[in-house]
This record gives sequence, structure tokens and C-alpha cells, in this order.
Amino acid sequence: MASLIRETVASFLRGIPQQEYGIISITEVEVSSDLQYATIFVSTLKNPEGALQLLKKNEHEIMGLLQKSLTTYRIPSLRYKIDDRGERGERIDKLLNDSSPQNSRGSTQGKGA
Repeated sequence: MASLIRETVASFLRGIPQQEYGIISITEVEVSSDLQYATIFVSTLKNPEGALQLLKKNEHEIMGLLQKSLTTYRIPSLRYKIDDRGERGERIDKLLNDSSPQNSRGSTQGKGA
């Protein structure tokens, strides 16, 4: 179900202008085990809050598209979240690289030679 929701929302986004947000991507969809909720993770180059507002503003249309494409009785309620996992990963990598033994050895090697 998650992949159908992702494809439906992505298809909807392809049909609307996105200049204000850069490219809006649906990076992941998580559906609760009881099919009550679907959390849609969104990534964009600029104005992520605006992209979330765009999706919320058009939720009625998105739900209509989901009703046509999903064969289940219940359509999950949609939640939208900014996917900041890439940024978090970059920060963690930077912290790990800054604290690695190589970096601390590299700064002391030139002093004794």
C-alpha cells in the first residue's frame, strides 16, 4: 500500500508547478499497521514548509486520487513530514570525521618532525 500511495502522490506532484519549491520528492511512505495513517516524507530543494502546505492544501484532491487507485475499503489519513534524514546523516558523518583518531593524529604529526 505504501508504494501505491507514494506513486499516487508523486504523480499528483508531477501535474502541478513546483518552481517555488524546487523539486518536491516523496522519499518514503510509512503506513500504520492498522492502515489508519500514512506518513508521507517529503524532500525539497527549497521551501520545505511551503511544500508541506501545498500538499495539505491539495489533500482533498490527493485523497480522491487514492480512492481511485487503492482497492481497500479504508483510505489512510495522510500526514506529511519533512524528510531531514539526509541532513542528519551529513551532520553525523561530519561529527564522526571530526572526532576520528586520524584527524587528531594528523594535527600532531607535523609538530614533532
